[in-house]
Amino acid sequence: MTAVSRDRPSPPGASRRRFLLAMAVTAAAAGLTLPVAYAAVPAGAKLTAQDHSDLQRIAEYFNRVRTMKGRFLQVGPEGNAVEGDIYMQRPGRFRFEFDPPVPMLIVSDGAYIIMEDRELKSVERIPLGATPLDLLVRDKVTFDDSVGISKVERGAAILRVTLFAPDRPKEGSLTLVFGDKPLEFAGWTVTDAQGKVTAITLNRIDFNPDLSHRLFTYGDGKTGAERVLQHRR
Repeated sequence: MTAVSRDRPSPPGASRRRFLLAMAVTAAAAGLTLPVAYAAVPAGAKLTAQDHSDLQRIAEYFNRVRTMKGRFLQVGPEGNAVEGDIYMQRPGRFRFEFDPPVPMLIVSDGAYIIMEDRELKSVERIPLGATPLDLLVRDKVTFDDSVGISKVERGAAILRVTLFAPDRPKEGSLTLVFGDKPLEFAGWTVTDAQGKVTAITLNRIDFNPDLSHRLFTYGDGKTGAERVLQHRR
């Protein structure tokens, strides 16, 4: 997979494509129907040959990616939008650094997701496996019996797949959003156990860069967060 440099000029039409992909992520978050017909696959239904083919393409796409960094736009359940830097390393590791003045840092060390609010001086930990994001950062992406598929949706150069953990269906779902032809990861939406939806749109992504392991470690409190700031860029 070719890495996309932050400094590389966008080719003609790239800006429009990114805009459409961002709209697709937003539509998934809002539960909107894109202006095309979809082939929806209800939970428990037998997947079609086209579904299997698309899922195989997605698995191959993700399995070529071990690390990733770039920018993200997050739209929360209340419609509030924030931006920041994102880093991911499979298996199980990611880091969201929110732009000021948002005082949040979110780090997954492979076992736990640590959420720090510097303003409130609070830290919360939850098991990675208890969230739908676990499906995105597994060591190897496979759409076997360990991954539930509730919907496969196709639009005009858009592909969306909604996943859930079959043994933990009440913990929420994860909808992956792609541009299609060529396949391009645009972002995802997470629906949590309370039915609240958060959308993440990706931009200026580099695939397979070298990343320091310290990005995905965390020490309690502000000191631990400051220790890894030098590795942001």
